[in-house]
Amino acid sequence: MTARSPRLLVGVDGTEGSVEALRWAAHEASRRGASLHVMTCAELPVAIEAGLIGGGITTGVAFDDIVAEHEAVNQRAVTLARSLGFDIMVTGDTVLGAPGYALVGASHDNDTIVVGATSHPGRRTEILGSVATVVTHRAHCPVVVVHGTYRQDANVGRIAVGVDGSEYGEQALMWAIEEATLCGAELLLIHGWTYPYQGPRTGITEPREDMKLDAMRTLETCAHKVHSVAPALRSHSIISEDSPAKAIIDAGKEADLLVVGCRGHGGFAALLLGSVSRTVLQHATVPVVVVRHQSAERR
Repeated sequence: MTARSPRLLVGVDGTEGSVEALRWAAHEASRRGASLHVMTCAELPVAIEAGLIGGGITTGVAFDDIVAEHEAVNQRAVTLARSLGFDIMVTGDTVLGAPGYALVGASHDNDTIVVGATSHPGRRTEILGSVATVVTHRAHCPVVVVHGTYRQDANVGRIAVGVDGSEYGEQALMWAIEEATLCGAELLLIHGWTYPYQGPRTGITEPREDMKLDAMRTLETCAHKVHSVAPALRSHSIISEDSPAKAIIDAGKEADLLVVGCRGHGGFAALLLGSVSRTVLQHATVPVVVVRHQSAERR
């Protein structure tokens, strides 16, 4: 079977945040030589989903208006993406359904999904959670969540990646190395640790200095990985005796892009890293990439 070409799959709903996500996705597609596919999802009123059309609650005309409105949003987004001047293929379509689930359902393992950090407020949004939350929890491919509505797409000069020595952390690191190479960016390796240390242990005792040394070894191993994969890449390591999430967020103040893994060590530590990715997504002010192991199950 012929391998499927990678795409940037971006969700656009007409809000300023989604337009900035579109701009970021177009730049990324250009950097990666990938195509760009713009998706707009028309969520139907509850009455329509419950099959109450014709019952005096809504009409076929209203249904057609909803679809037409979203199709117009999609076409404007496709036109904008094509006007940016990149040598990329841009396609688009409008589908029925909840945006987060529709985006995940349309994606493949070698795609990258890009969404804005917020979406339209509303009752169903409150019940299901934001589009970004649904996508980052369920997608098998990398997800980029673009924060804010200010232009931050053209230059990616510094990328910060959270590393922890885990398999999932290595996936995030490899993605960040590739991205930094494509952008000609500096790579910041961020490792936050707290007492007692949650990472790999080499000693039997539990003194703070030994734990700090273990954390430094973890970071050093990641730095060696960067050098072996991309020896010409500019990189810098930062270790912080602080929570991993805070260490990454603080580093993000001087970065153009943050990269985190979705899961880390097994057991309880996996739950901790899950909270790290959630916290970074909630508080970052720059785009955040969530890299998930491709064999992970949907949650």
